[in-house]
Amino acid sequence: MAKAVEVLVCGVVQGVGFRPYVYRLAAEYKLVGYVINLGDAGVRIWAEGDDVSIDKFLIVLQNNPPSSARIDELRVESRNPAGYGGFSIKKSQGLGIKGDIAPDRAICEYCLIELRDKKNPRYDYPFISCVDCGPRFTSIKRLPYDRENTSYDCFPPCPACINEYDNPKKRRFHAQTISCPRCGPRYYLTDKKGALIESGDVLHQAATLLKEGAILTIKGVGGMHLACRTKDDEVIKKLRKRTHRAQQPFAIMALDIDIISSFASINKKERNLLVSGERPIVLLNKKDSYDLSDLIAPGLDSVGVMLPYTGLHHLLMPLMGEPLVLSSANMPGEPMAMANKQAIRLGLSDYLLLHDLDIVNRCDDSVMKLVNGKESFLRRSRGFAPTTLDVINSKGVNVLALGAEHNSNTCFLREDKAYVSQYIGNTSKPPTLAYLKQSAKYLMSLMGGKPDEVACDLHPGYQSSRLADEISQEYDIPLVAVQHHHAHLCSLLAEHGLDEIVCLCVDGAGYGLDDTIWGGEIIVYDGNTFTRAAHLAPQRMPGGDKAAYYPSRMLLGVLYDRFTATELEELAGRLGLKFELEGMEANVVLQQLDKNLNVTLSSSCGRVLDSLAALLGVCYHRSYDGEPAIKLEALGNKGKKTLKIPIEFKDGVLDTTSIVVEALRLKQEGARISDIAYCAQKALALGLGEMAVEVAEEYRIKTLGISGGVAYNNIIVKSIADYVRKKGIKFKQHTVLPPGDGCISLGQAQYVLERKNG
Repeated sequence: MAKAVEVLVCGVVQGVGFRPYVYRLAAEYKLVGYVINLGDAGVRIWAEGDDVSIDKFLIVLQNNPPSSARIDELRVESRNPAGYGGFSIKKSQGLGIKGDIAPDRAICEYCLIELRDKKNPRYDYPFISCVDCGPRFTSIKRLPYDRENTSYDCFPPCPACINEYDNPKKRRFHAQTISCPRCGPRYYLTDKKGALIESGDVLHQAATLLKEGAILTIKGVGGMHLACRTKDDEVIKKLRKRTHRAQQPFAIMALDIDIISSFASINKKERNLLVSGERPIVLLNKKDSYDLSDLIAPGLDSVGVMLPYTGLHHLLMPLMGEPLVLSSANMPGEPMAMANKQAIRLGLSDYLLLHDLDIVNRCDDSVMKLVNGKESFLRRSRGFAPTTLDVINSKGVNVLALGAEHNSNTCFLREDKAYVSQYIGNTSKPPTLAYLKQSAKYLMSLMGGKPDEVACDLHPGYQSSRLADEISQEYDIPLVAVQHHHAHLCSLLAEHGLDEIVCLCVDGAGYGLDDTIWGGEIIVYDGNTFTRAAHLAPQRMPGGDKAAYYPSRMLLGVLYDRFTATELEELAGRLGLKFELEGMEANVVLQQLDKNLNVTLSSSCGRVLDSLAALLGVCYHRSYDGEPAIKLEALGNKGKKTLKIPIEFKDGVLDTTSIVVEALRLKQEGARISDIAYCAQKALALGLGEMAVEVAEEYRIKTLGISGGVAYNNIIVKSIADYVRKKGIKFKQHTVLPPGDGCISLGQAQYVLERKNG
């Protein structure tokens, strides 16, 4: 007996080949009706046929969707048959149910085969894609996901592409980014002033220039990279000088896993990340056989590596004969260039390899590493953004959250979903603040809602907080200022679906409720109240924020109570401490401490690690975020010998000065600095772990977690996790969002929900 059903599907179901898949599935079960994209990323299916066929169709639909799709909800309602004569893909509608935007996907294996097949019409075509791969989020102007709503609307498909688009048996059936050399975008080469360079083979010419030591700007799908050789110290020095990145590690791209294995260690989890459809940069340990320039990741034992993810990469990399440095084309703290004229104006490269396809949404490369054996994001962006999480929103409130100041992103919470944007960056820079605002507006427009409340960081000096105030006035909605570490804790609640937690919030800085700088906190949330139950001992920061950039200042501040000024001055000389000015002596900083002149207090874990970095001589100037602590961890990874460093805490305060003093004593006694680095970090971790377990037992909470920038440190996280688990307490860490400030916007939105739901 014939029957009909109307099926509403939400999740990631646009831009992933879902409609063609439904069409073929309906044909397999001899159903009639239609499938249609809805205006806010959902899909509607009308299916008519016999009972058995419809039931089988629905089972397969729910359990075996396309590989890039994700079905969050599937609603089925019985209808009266309408008597359709066949099954069709209908023109998209402007109204619908909520859904999610598909992230970009790396080139699939089938497109890669075609790219290399001389008989294929898309042989050597850099923009090759299909329903399963290619640009999605970076190309979408608005929903629904149809060609006219993407950057490809400027490239009308040729008759051959139209035939493929209309053929249900082809892989590009209803592929919105379908194109070929006859009708699609094109690459071209220019000099640094933008003048066109005539070339019979643009990619061979680009490879030749790179081999000769040139720096090239290469336009990709979500922005621009600066590329150069990996075995040429001089060109890397030139790149560092032009981009003002004195020490910041550069990422590299290698042709395949075998090449990566020649210079870096890869375990199974890391390999799976590298070859995944998201194609992130993965931090890998350097091998002894590492033969690339030491200037790529100076002072570090790891290097960030990715595999090719576009047709262009697969065409260019075999021509090189070595991996390529691929660094984002921007000045520090500012957004990556994505427009051709902007890239030329920047003047960072000798030549530019550009194309004529507009980038709608900037999307930096995602960066990952393994921490405590689990996948951890340093940056969640290309391939993963926008990120969607399920939340409990009993009041149905829409929340826009703008994150913190550095490593920022934005989150829009609508109904039972939280949508987190791509990586934004340092919003203290005006171009990045404008990017944050644009990203927030775009996210809201895609998700089809306006905020009922706007959330930001408690720090009144953050530009993101000022933007939140503007939005609050624009929409006439409440502004909620969220303490930084409360947001860190709430992001763990959201990720893991928790009601309560004891959270180690460990980072560089967060504006505290007592107007001091926090960053080494043990905070309890019992479902109703946030309690600062324990913390690291507050330390002096001579020069205020200057001490966050010059670790020698921090070291003197930490040791100030244990030594006289004369002893500290002599110690600074013996250690060879360096300050911000050439020839500057320690006595200048000591005078600041003596007079309590511009000296702030901080319980920051990051600043304690900075002081250890200065003590052990691994970093005297922070040129990029987290540099002293990252180099300290790299040094500690070489440590082998266990040295005893006592842990002292009382009344919920961990004495970090004693750890630093003991590290100093060990250094003076001639212990290896790598052993000291390892054991000092482990002592700090165990001190935090022991205090946190005591707090958890006191509050009878069975889950303990860690969040904040220090949660990238594998020595510290693993030490805490091992101790916590031995005590029978569950341990949680971030695996969906970065533990650093990339999780703050979600945490701010969740904080608003906790207030509402509670």
